[in-house]
Amino acid sequence: MKILHITTHLNTGGITTYLQALVKEQTRAGHEVYLWASSGVCLDDFRSMTREVVSDVPRCKSELSPRLWSQLPRLVSYVRKQKIDVIHTHTRVAQVLVAVSKFFTRVPFLSTAHMFYKKRLGRILYPCWGNAIIANSKTMKDGLIDIFGEKNLPPVTEVVNGIDVEGLRMRVKQVDRRMCRKDYGFCDEEIVILSLSRLIPVKGVHFLIEAFALVARENPSLRLLVAGSGEPDYKQRLEDQVNALGIREKVRFLGNVTQTEKVFAAADLFVAPYLWPEAFGLSILEAMAAGLPVAGSRSGGIGELLGQDEYGLLFDEKDVKGLSKCLEVYARDPDLRLRMARAGHQAAFRYTALNMYQQTQNVYEQVVGQG
Repeated sequence: MKILHITTHLNTGGITTYLQALVKEQTRAGHEVYLWASSGVCLDDFRSMTREVVSDVPRCKSELSPRLWSQLPRLVSYVRKQKIDVIHTHTRVAQVLVAVSKFFTRVPFLSTAHMFYKKRLGRILYPCWGNAIIANSKTMKDGLIDIFGEKNLPPVTEVVNGIDVEGLRMRVKQVDRRMCRKDYGFCDEEIVILSLSRLIPVKGVHFLIEAFALVARENPSLRLLVAGSGEPDYKQRLEDQVNALGIREKVRFLGNVTQTEKVFAAADLFVAPYLWPEAFGLSILEAMAAGLPVAGSRSGGIGELLGQDEYGLLFDEKDVKGLSKCLEVYARDPDLRLRMARAGHQAAFRYTALNMYQQTQNVYEQVVGQG
């Protein structure tokens, strides 16, 4: 089967991680995989696992952008030239562009819902979901139906995200933990809390910093490692917050991270203080697979992923006291950290890339030929 994925960019993030896992399995199964996107730091990874990557597409955030629509003739020509069987879209702008291209190519397409969408006028007038929707969690599927109504959607199939659990765990074990912590400026006896996400307000890192400052007063061994890049203004806001709270020497900002096994190996626990409902939470799954105990907000599908407190501690979103309590409990109880790490690691095996591929392929086979 000839598969074309279309997304916005190839920088680190949830969609890119999802695509890396899915594309690798599709290529391994013998499919011809093509990728259409703007460039990014993960471009070379995709070039090594696809038949071709078109990476000079202008990055557009608006479905009304003239730069987006200038690509329509090119996309139509490309789909015809490569004789694509199915197109898989991963962002709203991609959905709209492909929906129009379908009038000319008659090639079926589907969408993966990576996030919760608001019921805006554009989505109502021009749904552009394609022939099918993949929801990456039960929470996401229920949310789509609740927001838009089942009769207004094409068939929605729940296909939970997956990663190479064993591969990630092996890469983490191969890292020299002590040397890695030393490079980041941490001592052996310190307890390192890791945040790994895009630095945007909805990821809630400012709430984590506030909670960390409260707990660090009574737990001097605590340290905070903030990994990820994002909005410069928000990053500066976080830097100013750290300085104002007087915890500069306890917090390290790493910026963009491509070798996540290093930060996972250096950390003692992982925190996801997200504010906007997460459809799934791939970075949380990676932390579980890496063997880290997790604390996450009850946002979207995070509670589902963490087994409602069975595989990690949960707190209400925007609840600084609730988050600080989770940090304090983990800091004072190494046995709890170990138990949660083991439980999370075992639970992670439910979310393998192979299972994700097989279920996604079933959806492809249902839509191919529909036109």
